[in-house]
Amino acid sequence: MTALLAVARYEFRMQARKRSLWIAAVLLGGALVVLQGDQGPRSLPVGTPAREVMGTWALLFSILMPLAYGMLLADRLVRDRRLRVEPLLESLPAGPVTRLAGKYLGGVAACGLPGLAALLVAAVTELPKRHDPALLGWALVAFAVVTLPGIAMVAGFALVCPTFLSVPLFRVLFVGYWFWGNMLAPAFLPSLTGTLLTPIGDYAATWLLGTGETALFAGTPGILPFLRPDPSGAAAATSVAVIVLCGLIPLAVAAVAADRTTRQTWPAEA
Repeated sequence: MTALLAVARYEFRMQARKRSLWIAAVLLGGALVVLQGDQGPRSLPVGTPAREVMGTWALLFSILMPLAYGMLLADRLVRDRRLRVEPLLESLPAGPVTRLAGKYLGGVAACGLPGLAALLVAAVTELPKRHDPALLGWALVAFAVVTLPGIAMVAGFALVCPTFLSVPLFRVLFVGYWFWGNMLAPAFLPSLTGTLLTPIGDYAATWLLGTGETALFAGTPGILPFLRPDPSGAAAATSVAVIVLCGLIPLAVAAVAADRTTRQTWPAEA
């Protein structure tokens, strides 16, 4: 556990200090704020409950900001190989599975910083207009149930998949998936949009709205109907759990592969 925390702490500090993370997050988040139009959270009436306001902000930022996180993390493991530091890392007490888990946790925490900062800034800017201190509390809730699960899923695939694909190919496929699987209406083309697997967090955002209205495409009829239950608190909790578990799948595959590689090379090294 000590080794895991040490790796996660190092990874967090390294990623959080990257200018590219903050620049990309600011550009994408700023573009969403400017382009939100009259359907965005700034246009909600003054008496709108704080949970609905912050749920709308969280969903707005989740439309594009995760693209920055996926792009940033895509070359993380590949870079260790390219710089030939993997042999050095293998000499450390921490095993490959521990290192992978630590990089994942540190990467998720670092990528979560811009998302959390964006929601807190949005809450603070809403305070003079709405005079509701609960905005700050609901900003934290929205981050936990809408923003963070999506980051966890994106990070899992962004760390592992480029080790099997090339980094540029993964980035192209990731962008294509993001728009196809999150924002393309199922009625237009069969997609995963509106399912429990959607990392944009529309099920959790629908729960936060608390108005009976659906956020984006949550539960919209389409392929895989068993993954499209009617939005509710239980469906939102299930969606959060499923999204996080999906992010752990590539990590589990990579961990099994690393363990097998270690078992095969250990006798030869001995």
